[in-house]
Amino acid sequence: MTWRGTLPAACWEAREAPAIIPVEAESTSNGVFLATHTSIPIVLRDRVESAVGGTVVDEHSLRRAVEELPADQPIIPILGKSGTGKSHLIRWLRINLKPNDATRLIFVPKHRMSLRGILELILEHATSERAAELRAKVAAASDAAADETTAQLRLRNELAVLIETRGADKDGTPEENGFRAFLAAADGLPALLGDPVFRRRLLADNGPIARLVREKLSGKGSEDKEDAFGFTAADLYLSVDDVSKAGADAASVAAALASDDVLRDVAAKMLNEQLGPAVSEVFGIGGDDLKQLLVELRLDLHRQGLELLLLIEDFSIFQGIQGGLIDAITLLPTEMLALCPMRVVMAVTTGYFVNQMPETVYTRTYKVFDLELPGDKTAPFDPAGFAARYLNAVRVGSKEIDKHHSDELPELNHCLQCPVRDKCHQAFGEIDGVGLFPFSKTALDRAIRSQSKGDAFVARDVLTRVLRPVLHRDQIELDEGRFPSAGFANDFHTGALDVLDNVEDDVQLSTPGDPALSERRIRMVRFWGPGHGPQNLHPTIHEAFAIPPLPGLTTDLHTLPQSPARQEPSRRSDRPQTAPGRDVVPPPTSTPSAASKPSLVQAVDDWHKTGELIQRHRTELRKIVHTAVTGFLGLDDGYGGDSGDWTKGRVELAPSFVMDASIALDGSGLQTALISIDHGNVDDVRVLRALAWVNAKGSWEDVPQGDALQSLCMNRVQEWADSVSAFLLPSEDDDAELGRLAHALLSVSKALGVADSYKSDALSRVKALFASPPNLADVAERSQMRRLQDRFIDADPKADRNLLQQRLLRLTSYRQGTGKPLAIDLPRLVRAMRDDAGEAAWPEHVPEPIRNVVGNIEKRITALDPMLGETRRLVPDVSDLGGDVADVANALNTLLSDLASLGQSANSINASALHSAAKVVKPSDLKKVKEWGEGLNAWPTLTADQRLRLVTLEEGPALRIRAWLDPAMNAVKVLEQKLQAGPASEAQREYDETIERLVSGLATLSREVMDVTGPEGGV
Repeated sequence: MTWRGTLPAACWEAREAPAIIPVEAESTSNGVFLATHTSIPIVLRDRVESAVGGTVVDEHSLRRAVEELPADQPIIPILGKSGTGKSHLIRWLRINLKPNDATRLIFVPKHRMSLRGILELILEHATSERAAELRAKVAAASDAAADETTAQLRLRNELAVLIETRGADKDGTPEENGFRAFLAAADGLPALLGDPVFRRRLLADNGPIARLVREKLSGKGSEDKEDAFGFTAADLYLSVDDVSKAGADAASVAAALASDDVLRDVAAKMLNEQLGPAVSEVFGIGGDDLKQLLVELRLDLHRQGLELLLLIEDFSIFQGIQGGLIDAITLLPTEMLALCPMRVVMAVTTGYFVNQMPETVYTRTYKVFDLELPGDKTAPFDPAGFAARYLNAVRVGSKEIDKHHSDELPELNHCLQCPVRDKCHQAFGEIDGVGLFPFSKTALDRAIRSQSKGDAFVARDVLTRVLRPVLHRDQIELDEGRFPSAGFANDFHTGALDVLDNVEDDVQLSTPGDPALSERRIRMVRFWGPGHGPQNLHPTIHEAFAIPPLPGLTTDLHTLPQSPARQEPSRRSDRPQTAPGRDVVPPPTSTPSAASKPSLVQAVDDWHKTGELIQRHRTELRKIVHTAVTGFLGLDDGYGGDSGDWTKGRVELAPSFVMDASIALDGSGLQTALISIDHGNVDDVRVLRALAWVNAKGSWEDVPQGDALQSLCMNRVQEWADSVSAFLLPSEDDDAELGRLAHALLSVSKALGVADSYKSDALSRVKALFASPPNLADVAERSQMRRLQDRFIDADPKADRNLLQQRLLRLTSYRQGTGKPLAIDLPRLVRAMRDDAGEAAWPEHVPEPIRNVVGNIEKRITALDPMLGETRRLVPDVSDLGGDVADVANALNTLLSDLASLGQSANSINASALHSAAKVVKPSDLKKVKEWGEGLNAWPTLTADQRLRLVTLEEGPALRIRAWLDPAMNAVKVLEQKLQAGPASEAQREYDETIERLVSGLATLSREVMDVTGPEGGV
């Protein structure tokens, strides 16, 4: 059962739609044509030159004008753009004109009418010997050019000849004459037309040469425009795959045309001027032949006492021979030339008539009938009445219509036999008793508006883009409960953009768990509803479309039957309304108007409907989403502070969550972005719209339905944040990169001299990764070491250590979701500190900059030979010191004290300073210096890690020993010189023996000091 009982839900057969509603008026039978005919407003003007004024009339005025055409003004043009109904009027005239036996009517259709066919139509009515000769000439000429390819080549060649011989012969401005001379030269357009490389472009299937040849041989197709074929400036913007293979002249003129708009316009004009003569030459018959043929026919008909009526459905099909036609129809009878009266009604586009007709046509024109109403003219025309005639005809069917027409019976109204006629007409509307189902006036208006250019009503568009698609495609959709279909919504969506203007309206109309039903209800309200937001429509509309009403929504009173005594409200009441026979239902939730919405919210609504979003709004919305998601992520730097490294998009820190690359609003980025928001996804759009609302208002309390939307947003943003987290933070099993990073950072810490980096326990080594490096001594002799360490600890965030630390934190820090400071996953990092982890292969996802930094570190810490020499110069050789530094220092101090008591001291020796320097030396310093020296001596046998340890050892012990050793050696030298210079005595010799033993212990030390410090000494 359906809403029509045992009958199908649809009251027509889909196959009837293309039969009743053809592309062209000539395609249907007379019965169908008359059954669907509707009067269209026409502007009647008496003056051809005027494009304003006039009187609005109908087709009957046109018929009367044709019947009363004066002999000296035999032309009536029917003007209008393509699809406005010119052919329809010509067809109507053919049926309704009642020519007498003395009139010969010739109808020239615009489709499938070749040049030969046009001439043969005229020749059918000619009986003279001259006509027979012309008939033979037409047949021979057409047969000679029957091959389309040959005709194209001949037309191209003929154009080249005519351009070169006639193209420059025009009186124009000096600039135009100069262009013409350039283009008409042998190396101008003729060279271009004859060039084999440019041939493919000039003879393209959609180009003017191919189209014109096709029309002359086969006639226009239904897909061809009514405008005359000809060259345009765009046709002469030529490009070829390999211009180097073209002739020099052709390439030169093609380049000139491409760079100059005015030159292209002149070239197109020159080619169009020669199309007529070229067609005549190629097809063997031209305008003069047509003129002679028509003149001969008129002479013949005059002898028979007859007159001629010529109906031309599209004047542009005479292109190439139109001059002869114009001469023939503007030729008036004289005493010397006894021609029959001739009346001509021609459908012609306004532009062609105004721009290409000669003055003689204007002087022979009786009246002009224009289908384009000027802005100051209005006419009582109802598109719904126009559509109703076709709707009824499709329901009745072409066979039944033709039978009634042939039997001269009244037209049928299919609605009279429908069991649901009354309630259908109440819900969907009717015109003169013919129902508009499945449309209504509202739905029809919106569908027509979507297919119209501006406010113009184009009959062909309404028929072929609105009525026929729905009646042909959607009949089965309606019968099977799938109407309004997705095809209906897609075809006409622009006509209903101002209805249900936001995604929240759609949500109110949805049925949970049944998305198909929800979509159909939204389409129904969008096209059949009055435009007041979410609501139930007339119960019959719901029943007909098998879409149940929703509880809680108001029922639109405009679509319910009203008592005659009750005035239909002009606007929706804010009070609860009572529908006849129904309970009180609440009014729909008030939807903020476009003017009260924040601009960004309106932008989201428009984007949801059209898919269009300007860049400024796109950027603002991305920023809002980015901020919301970042707040849920709670990312930090691993020490409990906020970090921007996750959101800056630096390639060396990838993966990252950056606004432009990570958030996509439609487009190709939907497949790769971390957060993809599609304007067709209702949930996504609702969240985006709500975020735009709260961003503008600052509080959910100020957002319509804020409580529900806040919960929706929190859940959706949390989902986005979870997906971002999963992308940013690798799984715990993926420790290969972490191991390489940790060992590279450990090597850097070793190079910086961080003591914990050389310890064996994992916790100390982890600590060393982030430990501050010790201060480096400013020792000029250690420039190599300074350069190495400076590279690691530069203040630049991209310095090696900084960069790797940030990357490491990204892999090991994590969020807790409660907003508490985050921590480092220490167990995971400890695992990465294992010795074998540093040899793992890089995972594919690791950015190249990170790999390069680690590679450079590994190279630098193994290339330490240049640092060996400077380290040797720093470490003194104390192997021959003869004892501990403190013992030697005490002996020297005692000597200096004894010499001072004998009056033998030297003024240059500062005994106090020597004593102070010796006290600074720590007991362990000598042992450390000796071990350091031994390590340097074993350099060739050491590992890279052992060498790095040697060159980064603490410098303090060596520096403290040298601070005492340098002045001590100087003191020994001074004493040697002084004692050797004085006279010898027994006491003195005995004292010398004592000091000799001291000096012998210091001699070796002195030599070592000299070796290290050089001849000038010092540090």
